[in-house]
Amino acid sequence: MPSPRTSLAALLDPRQAPEPLVVTPAHVGGPVAWSELRRSGALVELRDGAAVGTGSAVGPQHRALALAPDLPPRCVLASSAAGWVHTGLYDGVLAPVWPAGASVEVAYAPGVHCPSPRPGRVVRRAPGLAADTVRLAGVPVTGLDRTAVDVACTAPPEAAVPVLVALAGRGVDLGHAVRLLDRRTRVVGRPAAHRAFSAARKLIEG
Repeated sequence: MPSPRTSLAALLDPRQAPEPLVVTPAHVGGPVAWSELRRSGALVELRDGAAVGTGSAVGPQHRALALAPDLPPRCVLASSAAGWVHTGLYDGVLAPVWPAGASVEVAYAPGVHCPSPRPGRVVRRAPGLAADTVRLAGVPVTGLDRTAVDVACTAPPEAAVPVLVALAGRGVDLGHAVRLLDRRTRVVGRPAAHRAFSAARKLIEG
């Protein structure tokens, strides 16, 4: 068992492989070593069982990898999960750690087998995913524009608006996102989505 002073670097042998972006118990020799590294402050958790080394700059790739274990085959991280991946916001506030008990939202394309239901995961059927998906550290996530539209449609306004403002800061044209929304057919939540986009644009414009 490592001592509380054991560093992450001492357990991750750089001669064997590059240091992983996100560290799991398997990377450090198991749950006992993992617990010691957490207690000693060598690890900062992104969620239970996924962490980065203390002092690491956390970005979308790290957050995508943290949620990857909940992603079924041929599915994509979407809606609030994609919003957190891209912006670090959940439920409208900065969330350095994925909230305990929060469901991971994923989407699957028509023609793909619907994943089996399970606690802690929300699954939605979503056309057009192929063109609207990016890969972050190999993890499929809805792109910025698609995430803006999905969050506006599915999240309460108080949660959606801060994410839309943050996505705009990452380059999303909210006017273009509204046009994408309006080109969709049979959209649940369209009126609320328009209100969320309007509120976000007013905040940005001052």
